[in-house]
Amino acid sequence: MLVRDIDVRIDGEAATDPEFAALVDNAALTPDAPLRHSAYENLKESLQIRAADHGYFDAAFSARQLDVWPEAGYADITLHLDSGRRYRIGEIRQEQDFLEERMVAAYVDLEPGMPFDREDLALAQQTLSESGYFGIVNVEADIENRGESTVPIRILAEPGYRIEYTVGIGASTDTGERFRAGFRNNRLNRRGHRLISDLEVSPVRRGIGAEYRMPLADPRREWFSITAALYKETTDTFDTDAQGLGARWTTGAGDSWVRTLSLDVSNESFNVGDVVDTTRLVVPGVGFDHKRADRNVFPRSGRRATIEFSGTDEAFGSTTGYLQTVARIRWIASFGDGNRGLARAQVGITEVDEFAEVPPSVRFFAGGDQSVRGYDLDTLGPTDADGNVIGGANLLVASVEYERRLRGNFYGALFVDAGNAFDDTDFDAEVGAGLGLIWRSPLGPIRLYAGYPVTADDPAIRFHLQLGTDL
Repeated sequence: MLVRDIDVRIDGEAATDPEFAALVDNAALTPDAPLRHSAYENLKESLQIRAADHGYFDAAFSARQLDVWPEAGYADITLHLDSGRRYRIGEIRQEQDFLEERMVAAYVDLEPGMPFDREDLALAQQTLSESGYFGIVNVEADIENRGESTVPIRILAEPGYRIEYTVGIGASTDTGERFRAGFRNNRLNRRGHRLISDLEVSPVRRGIGAEYRMPLADPRREWFSITAALYKETTDTFDTDAQGLGARWTTGAGDSWVRTLSLDVSNESFNVGDVVDTTRLVVPGVGFDHKRADRNVFPRSGRRATIEFSGTDEAFGSTTGYLQTVARIRWIASFGDGNRGLARAQVGITEVDEFAEVPPSVRFFAGGDQSVRGYDLDTLGPTDADGNVIGGANLLVASVEYERRLRGNFYGALFVDAGNAFDDTDFDAEVGAGLGLIWRSPLGPIRLYAGYPVTADDPAIRFHLQLGTDL
């Protein structure tokens, strides 16, 4: 049985809606092709679903007919959909009493008068669910109570856990075994203020930090926070003991950038090379961050770029002065089936009068899991007269990596890293290369690398264990 005539027509406001035209164009109905009842039913059902999703709640078929002529061996298809008007969003009602209404409204891009689109409601529900304030969220259209041309929207929300405790253990070659514990108050008040505290203990770093965060106009990416931290860090290169207070004001800067203004006050006692000193720093700064990815965990494509400007002077109450710029970029792309390419680069530049007076937190070092693999953490950089690595005023590091799916959630990798910390223009890049095995675990990618220090005087393979996201 062959298809002879196909008469599919969209009337009403949907006649100019390109998504309906795309459904018709992509339907598996072709003149002179064998008749498939499933193709006819699928198109009919798809038109009904698309009408409901796009707010054509009064849509109905004025004609839907499949005429079959057995003797002649052909069939005629008729589908006429009268969409009627497209409804717009009406009143947006919140059914919750634990947050200020403006806080909930700030998480959703829904406004009265917008053309109805169910995808907008799904995105609003997802954004609210990911905010951390809610245990159950449902954003739905109240179709039964729609008006002549508008449909009210209901946001039904129940509170999530106010208090959360987290405990974790892990390991990496940079920090060794580590223990982490966290406390989080997700909802200090109806304005959505939060208190976040973390404790970290490892052979390299021990410390505790806290943040009081206050959401601003767009709580998804705008907030003001006050921070405090105490930490002690011990590496093969330096020892440091620091205490700090800070303030952060984060706001949107265009559609895809976030800007953060900061002010940090710290006291740091350190030992690097043969220098033992204590510094007090009052550091204003500004940073910009941009991130795009097709998904948060193991993205197939994405990029992230950050640039930070900071500095201080004795006029601010600091014991020394400097100006510093740090830029980072990461890039991911997929090609073929099961192939990914990753690249990253970091550049740092510091203008300082007395380099010996700046603490390790301001100096640049290279080497380690996130720098030049094949070398120990922070073991690359300028040295003093005794051969001790003391860090540099500048930094340049780059890396390229190729990943290939092996089986299931396991991937193999090849990488080359290059870079170093340096002073002035005396740049001598160290190179590391090697192989990797990545497990795409439920908790995120876990990576094991074997890095070979190509340019080292006494090369030996070093293993690197990494946990965390790609961007």
